[in-house]
Amino acid sequence: MILGSVYGWVNRRLESVRKAYKIYEYSRLGPGHVFQIRFDDLLFEMTFLNHRVSSAIMERIEARREPITTAIIRSLVRAGDQVLELGGCYGYFTCIMSQCVGSTGKIISVEGTPNNYEVLLRNIELNDLSNVTAYNYFVTNESEQVWFKPGENHPYEAIARLQRRDDNPPTNAVVVPAGPLSAFLDKIRFRPNCIFMDIEGFEIDVLEDLFSISYLSTNRPVLVFEIHEHFYRAPKYLAFIEDILKRSRYYYRRVKGNLICFPEAI
Repeated sequence: MILGSVYGWVNRRLESVRKAYKIYEYSRLGPGHVFQIRFDDLLFEMTFLNHRVSSAIMERIEARREPITTAIIRSLVRAGDQVLELGGCYGYFTCIMSQCVGSTGKIISVEGTPNNYEVLLRNIELNDLSNVTAYNYFVTNESEQVWFKPGENHPYEAIARLQRRDDNPPTNAVVVPAGPLSAFLDKIRFRPNCIFMDIEGFEIDVLEDLFSISYLSTNRPVLVFEIHEHFYRAPKYLAFIEDILKRSRYYYRRVKGNLICFPEAI
């Protein structure tokens, strides 16, 4: 048992050193470098512009980012599908989805953080993804706009400002339009048959909004989202989501940190 513990510790340390060295190597290539990404039989390009190379970016470069999510996408998304991606980030999953739906399908990718949206647009352009349209939009039922400070590459400070009702952005802030998902879909006239979400707890807002207008009962999209229980606030916890799904006649399966939700046959 002692040898096993030592072996595990050594492996963790070696992996930590390997990550640090690879991040250093990738960082030396400089801002704007274009990486060739190969995942199984898929090949695409990605740049991260002036973003600092982190372990999350390294995982994308090495095609190791969230393998379970990738497997779910490749298992569910078919040629001709109309897919809504909420939380497009840098476009890693967008590129994979684009190849899955093919020329007869369509991807709408929504990213709320302006700096990440800029990277997403560049990667769509790099790969000539003619079946993808991206929007800088923040999905929430609580406000019509969300603001970001220059240089913010994640949404967490903006979320905190939204929750404390800070509606006074400084003059150099970047203001992003926001609102319920149903209003956004009406505006762009898009009806997805698959919705993928990784939006830091705002899946609650999406499901509550779509349930309130009976969207899930009439349109019946497949739903896949990452669960963010640490962002949920009373009384809207995971049980609240499960109740909405059951009342909308969906059944669901939990795969690690993801919930995959299928409409029941009516």
